[in-house]
Amino acid sequence: MRVYVVIPKKYSRFLEEELALVRTIYRDILGYEVVGGRNHKTYLSTEKIKKLRELHFDKLIIMDRLKPSQLINLVREIRREVVDRVLLILEIFATHAGSREALLQIELAKLKYTLPLVKEAIRYAKLGELHGFLGAGRYGYEKYYLLLKKKEARLRRESENLRVVREVHRKARRDLGLPHVVIVGYTCAGKTSLFNAITRLMRPVGPEPFTTLTPKAFRVNYKDVSFILIDTVGFIRDIPPEIIESFYATLEEVVESDLIVNIIDISKPFHSIIEEISTGREILRRIGAQGKPVIYVLNKIDKIAFNNATLLEEISKYIGDNEVVIPVSCTKGINIDLLLEKIYMKLNKR
Repeated sequence: MRVYVVIPKKYSRFLEEELALVRTIYRDILGYEVVGGRNHKTYLSTEKIKKLRELHFDKLIIMDRLKPSQLINLVREIRREVVDRVLLILEIFATHAGSREALLQIELAKLKYTLPLVKEAIRYAKLGELHGFLGAGRYGYEKYYLLLKKKEARLRRESENLRVVREVHRKARRDLGLPHVVIVGYTCAGKTSLFNAITRLMRPVGPEPFTTLTPKAFRVNYKDVSFILIDTVGFIRDIPPEIIESFYATLEEVVESDLIVNIIDISKPFHSIIEEISTGREILRRIGAQGKPVIYVLNKIDKIAFNNATLLEEISKYIGDNEVVIPVSCTKGINIDLLLEKIYMKLNKR
């Protein structure tokens, strides 16, 4: 399937990262362009839409969040399928969903995003503006909307049941007096690689985003301390609220943790490193996990000409007094012992 990609100007600095997200699902990218202003009705200008009509592609990928009316209007204008950033991320999630919990959360997030689209389609159908292409008719859409609402209620009940089971498991670990250390970080930063380096397990890793969707927990013994190490789902810039809410059962592990290990890919440009630190902080704030002790792990130092003093000094300007920075290489095992020592010291302070 050939796709054409539209990237908003606000993401122009992260062009390769945005295209990498698209390539996770769609390998055949016909072309791409960066757009500035937005049309409130169709997102793209009339000139851009005329240009798109002349191109031979199957699907348009907009790397931004579209309003329901914008998505429907754009589909009507170009007569081809349109996928925005939220739907793309959910498609990526679906390719990695291995557990029942992950599948439920993805389906719930899709429903939460689809319902406003169907409501908008009902509005257009009532105005008589959806004949032919997209034309299910007023009553067809209303019936579909009611079915989706019932399905959403059922999925929420199932998801809540799984959440209760996870809480029971977490409480059992708490009753043993074991502190919880969670690994968080941007997608593809090396969270599972770090989990494997510390636990000496061989959990699946991969270069594509969101390889991990369900938390992995393992008991680690270091000196006279035992703790539960947990690998979590990856962060991403401007993560949609639907995904935050639907994956909250997973992110609860972060909220209930005693220590957060935030892993950063140090091989990226400096502005991307700072952006990832900022993104991580914002997500932790949104899920109610701010204020916890944090260790920043600068991963992949084996891939760069690493200047310890200069880089640490620069990054230290962006971290708080309760935060520590440690450079490591998960694949080479560099400074993993130092990281364990810092975790040990933090847990002892607790």
